[in-house]
Amino acid sequence: MLSRIERGCDRVSERLAFVGVIGILLIALMIVSDVLLRWLFSAPIRGMNEIVEVMLAVAIAAVFPSGVCRRVHLSIDLLAPRLPHRVGDWLVVVGDAVLLVMLAVFAWSMGTYANDLGARHAQTSYLGMPQAPTSWCVSVLFAVSALLQMVMLASRALETQRGRSHLGAGGFVLLVVSVCATVLLGWWLFKHLADTRQNGWLTLMIFTMLWVLAFLLIPLGPIMALLGMLGTGLSIGGEQSFVTAAGDIAGFLANPNVATLPLFLLMGSFAAVAGVAEDLYRLAQALLGRFKGGLAHATIGGCAGFGAVTGSSLATSATIGRAVVPEMVARGYSPPLITGCVAAGGTLGALVPPGSGPLVVFALLTEASIGELFIASVGPAVLIVLLYLATITLYVHFAPGSAPDGEPPKKGELGSALRGSGAVTILFAVVMGGLYLGVFTATESAAVGACGAFIVALVRGKLRREAFWGVMAETTQTTAMIYVLIFGALMFSFFVGISGVVETAAGLVAHLDWPKLAVILLLLVLYVVLGTFMDSFTVMIITVPVVTPVILNMGYSAVWWGVIMLIVVEAGNISPPFGLNMFVLKTLMPDVPMGTVFKGVMPFFMAALVGLALCVLFPEIITWLPASMPK
Repeated sequence: MLSRIERGCDRVSERLAFVGVIGILLIALMIVSDVLLRWLFSAPIRGMNEIVEVMLAVAIAAVFPSGVCRRVHLSIDLLAPRLPHRVGDWLVVVGDAVLLVMLAVFAWSMGTYANDLGARHAQTSYLGMPQAPTSWCVSVLFAVSALLQMVMLASRALETQRGRSHLGAGGFVLLVVSVCATVLLGWWLFKHLADTRQNGWLTLMIFTMLWVLAFLLIPLGPIMALLGMLGTGLSIGGEQSFVTAAGDIAGFLANPNVATLPLFLLMGSFAAVAGVAEDLYRLAQALLGRFKGGLAHATIGGCAGFGAVTGSSLATSATIGRAVVPEMVARGYSPPLITGCVAAGGTLGALVPPGSGPLVVFALLTEASIGELFIASVGPAVLIVLLYLATITLYVHFAPGSAPDGEPPKKGELGSALRGSGAVTILFAVVMGGLYLGVFTATESAAVGACGAFIVALVRGKLRREAFWGVMAETTQTTAMIYVLIFGALMFSFFVGISGVVETAAGLVAHLDWPKLAVILLLLVLYVVLGTFMDSFTVMIITVPVVTPVILNMGYSAVWWGVIMLIVVEAGNISPPFGLNMFVLKTLMPDVPMGTVFKGVMPFFMAALVGLALCVLFPEIITWLPASMPK
C-alpha cells in the first residue's frame, strides 16, 4: 500500500513540476516579449515586474514536491563511506525527518504570513493585485511538499528497517525516542532560554551543531534553516523567528533578480539537449587539434564553451568526459593526461559566464550586481583557460609519450564545425554582449538565453517527448535543490546578522593587525580545503554570511570577492585527496588507479593556483571589465 501511495505521490509531484517549469518558460517568453515591445514600439508590458514576481513565486514553489519525491537535497557525504552501513542509513532517515520539519515550518509560516496579508488587504503597488493569494499558493505547495515528504520518510524508514540496516525493535524505539527528545529539547530552548540574547556561547553552539550535523549526512538546507530559526528564536523570541522566516522567503521570492537563476538553469538544460556539447567540442578540435596533444587542448576548449551554457563543474566533467575519454584512450593519450585535462576543464563549468550559477547565488545572498559578477568573471575565465592550455603544452613537451602528434583539420571540417556551433555562439554573444552594453538586465539576458536555447533545441528536432520530460526533470531537480539551500541560508544569515558574529570576526581580524593579503591567503587556504569535498553552491551558502562582510570591511569589493571565491572553490574541486571532479573521472575510467588521477590533475591544480594568485595580486583582471561597462 505504501508503494502505491508513493507512486501516486510521484505522479502528483510530476504534474506540479510540469506546471512550475512551464511557468518558468512562460516567464522567459514574457520577458523577451517585453524587451521586444520596448525596443520596437516603446510599449513595454504594463506591470511586468509584478506579474513575473507572482508567477515566479508559484513556479518555484511548484517544483519543491518533485524535489522531495526525487530526494535531490544536498548533503555532505564525506564520512558516508567510513560509517557502518546501518548507521549511515539511519542518519539518512533522520535527515528526511529534519527536512519534513523544515517544510512543515515553512508551510505554517507562509500561511500565517498570507493570513496577515489578507487581513491588511495588501496589494501590489502598480497593478493593485492582492498579495495574499500568492502567499497562500506558496504555503499550500509547501504543505503538499511536507505531506509527500512524510510518505518518503515512512518509505525510507521501513526500507531501512527491513533491509540490511535492521536495528531490531529496541533500536527502532531508541531512534524514535531520540528524535522526540531532540524536538522536545529544541522546544524547551525556545521557551526557556530566550534570555541568552547575543550570547557568544549560543553562537558557538549553533555553528558547532551546523558542522556536526552537516558531516552526519543531514541535508544542508534544512539544518541551516532550522538552526537559524533556533538561534533567532533564542535571541529575539520564538514567535519572531517564524515571522522572520515567512518574511524572508516572501521577500526573496519578490526579488526581481530571483528569476535569473532558474532561467539560466533552463537555458543549460535546453542547450544540453540540443547537442551543444558535441558542437563546441568539434569546433575546439578543429581549431586546436593541429597541436601536439590536440584532443587535450580541444577538451579544455569544449569544457569552456559547454560550461558557458550549463554552469556546473560536475556536469561539464561528466558530459565532456563521456564524449572525449574513449576517443583519447583510442588515440593513445596517457591516463594521467586524460584525467587531468577533463577534471580541470570541468572547473570551467561554473566559472565561464553566463552559466555561472554559483555567482547568481552569491549575488542573491549579498545583493551584489549579477551583471557585474558575470562580466567580472570573463577575465579570470580567459586567464585560466590559457593557463590550462599552456599546462598541456608543457606536459606533452616534457612527457612526449603522453600524447600523439596533432592532426590538421580535414578539408571543410572547420567550416562545418563553425556552422554547427554558430547558433550557440550567436546566443552567447547576444546574452553577454547585451549584458555588457547595458541592453539587457541580468534577468532579461537569462530570459533571452533560455528562449534562444529552447528555439535551438526545437529547430534541431531534439525536443521530442522523452527529451522534453528530461529537461523538465533536470530543471526541477536542480531548482529544488538550490532553493532549499537558499531558503536555509536566508534563515541562517538572519541569525548571523543579529548574533554579532560578523562584528566579532571583523574585530578579530583588526586585532591581529595582519596585512590584508595575509588574511586573504588564510581564507583562500580554507576555501581550497572546503572545495575538496563540497561543491561551489554548498561552500557559498555556508560561508557567505560570515566571510563576505569581513572582506567588505577590509575595503574589497563584493564583485571581486565573489569571483575570487568561485575560482578558489573550483580549484579545490581538483585538489587531492577529495576533489569532486576527480571522482567523476574515476567513474568514467574505473580501471585507472586514484593515484594516477591525482598525478594527472596536479599540474592543472598548480595552474589554477597561479591564476588565482594573479587575480589576487592584480585585481584589475577581475574589476577592469565591470568598470568599463556603460553606466
